[in-house]
Amino acid sequence: MKSTLNVSEKYSRHWPAIAVGSIIASILFFGAYVAVSDVLIGSYLRLAAFAFFVIGFLSFFKIKDGRIEIQFEVNQKNSNELDVEYSVRGREIHAELIELDDIKDIKTDRMPNRSLYNDLNRTDRSVRFQKKNMEGWLYLNEIHGRVIPLSEDNANKIVAFILSLRPDLN
Repeated sequence: MKSTLNVSEKYSRHWPAIAVGSIIASILFFGAYVAVSDVLIGSYLRLAAFAFFVIGFLSFFKIKDGRIEIQFEVNQKNSNELDVEYSVRGREIHAELIELDDIKDIKTDRMPNRSLYNDLNRTDRSVRFQKKNMEGWLYLNEIHGRVIPLSEDNANKIVAFILSLRPDLN
């Protein structure tokens, strides 16, 4: 039985290209807006320039934030506790402690539908668990209200890791 598991957030390698391409498209649309004298076409070009600027700006934030790495480790002092550490570029951003005996059930599930992105991309997964003393399900991979998207493989690894620690959950 392994005592640690490291997984990472689902993160596209295309973010830098999206950011740079969107800013270039924004500049081109704005240049066309300045050159055009027709009011209707000019307003469409200005809207397109703004939309691409926003996409580029938000993409740069995604690049700046980086990929979140999640480490699950059995607590050295108490083997009934699971330390979960979230880090970006080697810097810890969040940590939590989960009592393994409190887990009643665990499963891989789709991401919560909180944005248009989740309507378009249905391949992202999350890990949900249910505590013995609570109704409803909680997200295991959640930081400050943001559920971290995982690939299906990484979500299944997390569930298998916790099931190896708690074989009675099967």
